[in-house]
Amino acid sequence: MRIDQIALYNFGSYEGEAIFDTRTDEARTIILVGGKNGAGKTTLFTAMRICLYGYMSMGYKSPNAYYIRAIEKFLNHSAKLQRPTQAYVKIHISLSNGREPEHYLLTRAWMIEEALSETFSVEKNGVGMTADETADFEKYLFSLIPPELFDLYFFDGEKIADFFLDEGGSARIKNAFLTLCGYDVFDIMLKNFKRLYSGSNKATPDFDNYLEAKEASEQAHAKLQELSAQLQECDIEQVVCAADISALEKNYRQKGGVTQEEWTQKLLLQKEEEKKRDNWNALLKKWANELIPFLMIQDQVLSVKKQIEEETSNQKYRNFCEVLDTPEISKLLKQQLPALREIVQKQLKGGEPPLLNLSFEQSAVVLGQINQILNFDVGKVAKCKQAIKGSLASSAAVRQELENSSLSAVQEYMTKQVRLYERKTQLLEQKANLERLIPKQDKVVKQADEILSQKKAVLEEELKKASIHDISARAVIMLDQLQHSLYRHQVERVESIFRQEINILMRKKRFIDDIRIDEQFNIHIYRIEDLSTATLADALSANSPDQMRALLGDAAMEQLQKVTNTNDLDGMAFYCRCCKQDTLTLPIEIDKASLSNGEKQIFIMALYYSLVQLCGHEIPFIIDTPFARIDTEHRRNISQHFFRELRGQVFILSTNEEIDSDHLQILKDRIASVYLLENVQNKHTEVVKNSYFEVPNGF
Repeated sequence: MRIDQIALYNFGSYEGEAIFDTRTDEARTIILVGGKNGAGKTTLFTAMRICLYGYMSMGYKSPNAYYIRAIEKFLNHSAKLQRPTQAYVKIHISLSNGREPEHYLLTRAWMIEEALSETFSVEKNGVGMTADETADFEKYLFSLIPPELFDLYFFDGEKIADFFLDEGGSARIKNAFLTLCGYDVFDIMLKNFKRLYSGSNKATPDFDNYLEAKEASEQAHAKLQELSAQLQECDIEQVVCAADISALEKNYRQKGGVTQEEWTQKLLLQKEEEKKRDNWNALLKKWANELIPFLMIQDQVLSVKKQIEEETSNQKYRNFCEVLDTPEISKLLKQQLPALREIVQKQLKGGEPPLLNLSFEQSAVVLGQINQILNFDVGKVAKCKQAIKGSLASSAAVRQELENSSLSAVQEYMTKQVRLYERKTQLLEQKANLERLIPKQDKVVKQADEILSQKKAVLEEELKKASIHDISARAVIMLDQLQHSLYRHQVERVESIFRQEINILMRKKRFIDDIRIDEQFNIHIYRIEDLSTATLADALSANSPDQMRALLGDAAMEQLQKVTNTNDLDGMAFYCRCCKQDTLTLPIEIDKASLSNGEKQIFIMALYYSLVQLCGHEIPFIIDTPFARIDTEHRRNISQHFFRELRGQVFILSTNEEIDSDHLQILKDRIASVYLLENVQNKHTEVVKNSYFEVPNGF
């Protein structure tokens, strides 16, 4: 199948008709479409899917209102302003019938009048098909690229990782793998053989028992796989939850966020600072009223002090004289000490009459106040003012923090934090429950497999004795065995191609040394490492079997069992201590979640390449955003060894930061056409042929 031309009319940012000539030959198979973000690359990608598959391109099983609403959003906004209006996507394809190629024109058109209506028509070699012929052609088209393979052939670099690595990815890949190999036909054959045998007179309980045991085994395996996938998803969600908690706290802190407790503390701090300032201002006011004015007349204050001291002294003199003038004292002094009286009167001569005439208590109070004034440190005023200034600055800073972190923001933060911690607790409980269920389910799987083997042996023994009429029952067992054998053969082929491709695409040495794909298409990747025997011995002695499998992985434990020739951990530890080797080489499983985005993309490309090599048909690949997560170091390898080697047509929709002039030179001899999409004044897409960003003439 080849796409020869694509036409878009009033679809997305394509106003009017835009035509892409996409004819290729055996030598030149690549169509390169460049465009910056928003120029219309993804619109082209989506238009091709919708034209080919209609509602099925969006995952719907039948046309419905959701599909119609989605289509309305895709149609050009300017065109929708006019009623009635038309839009369409046309694709010219060539299909080989074994001789000459047959040419088909697929047209999916929409008309908007009162409501939107869709029509799909097909022309074969210029002649329109009838409705029945069109329906048959659609079925044939689905058989070429079944819905299971949409995401493989319509490769979106930004979303392909979800197809491979998300929950349920193993089941999707296995379905795609079986379809690519054509093994899905086995399921149809098995159902028919079962129906024929069950409806015959020769049907026996042993056959029914075998089918029941087989179904029970498949369900047990599916349940175990589901639980394991849930456990892996739980681990990933725990990491995401922890990252969300950390990001929430970091973002909240960067925006000046505070907790409720911190908010309360800051309010208390504000009140304390206000109280301090009130005290300091009251002190300044007191000083201003009681001390400062007197400091301004310090000389007069000193005079008053001197006056009070003199008056106090005079008062003492007068008091003393009054004592001496009492009759008893005067009589005694006259008789005994006439000379002393004269001396005392001379020495304690009274001074000037009192001016202030203060009492003794009043003098003490006033002198105390005067001493306080005279001893006052004027620097205290400056210190007090500085303290008030500092308090104001502190309050302003706290007030700013409070303004930046409103209480509503605190409450919002606390609500989110509580929700995240509740989710973290739920995940821990879920993980504990899964870790309890998985060992139980593992036992169920082993029991179901054992019962299946027993029922199969009984049925085979019966069939040996049965007649040729029981060929349907024999065919069921034969197809089971054949499908398993062919499945393993093709899986081993995928593993082999992957090992080669990953080493070609990845420049890092020993990125992935090995790959193993199990029956459920769970993909395990390994790096071969040399582990110290002494370290292994200590680990084997200190851990349980489940813990060792968690540490090293199943493959490493199986290898260790082969090397040591024992399943017992103590026996393995004894071997490691006694062996002459310093190291043992073991395959250590790599957690795919631990890979960087770029490493995941390269891993997926190698796996993708390995899968599509199984397809016997030549089907176009449409690759949008090819280097979504790839660093510049690996883009050259991918251009050289991935795009060039894909079979059939390859449509590459790229920005100027992905496929650049260097990569263009690598692909030059494989490119059939080059187009550049330009967004004209943010209104519509203009298609420029033979042009690619800064590269002249497209090359």
